[in-house]
Amino acid sequence: MKRAIFLAVVVACVSSLFIGAAEAQSDIGVRRFGIRGGLTVDPDQGHLGVHVNAGEFSDNLRFQPSFELGFGDDRVVAAINLDALYTFDPRPLVPYLGAGLGVAVTDRDGDDDANVDAGLNIVGGFEWGDTSKYLLEARVGIGDIPEFKLTIGLNF
Repeated sequence: MKRAIFLAVVVACVSSLFIGAAEAQSDIGVRRFGIRGGLTVDPDQGHLGVHVNAGEFSDNLRFQPSFELGFGDDRVVAAINLDALYTFDPRPLVPYLGAGLGVAVTDRDGDDDANVDAGLNIVGGFEWGDTSKYLLEARVGIGDIPEFKLTIGLNF
């Protein structure tokens, strides 16, 4: 029961972040969204999540928050990533680099309390396909957040 309440609170917080970010500026707003999944190192987990292309701060610099749930290694990790990504222009492969704040809420099996930690994410990846439909991304966490993630995704 505690885990269900914990997850419901995290989802509500993430939803309010996306709505607030979309209303912050006239060129910021939901452009597209996607699903993502992959593998995490330290903790060793599989993760599933969603992301939102929330518009551009300036040419080629976009805000792309994401939310992921990691399972395995005797814990559940809910990660909120608030990334700014710079996209390069080459086609058909569109590389991107970025960074952002990462917040990880960890619920260890057997613990009554969840830990909340923050850190910095360094992100790099590629998008390809019609209108950048697919993505492959690597993420390095600095601080008390997951150390490394390799993610694939699908944009809608």
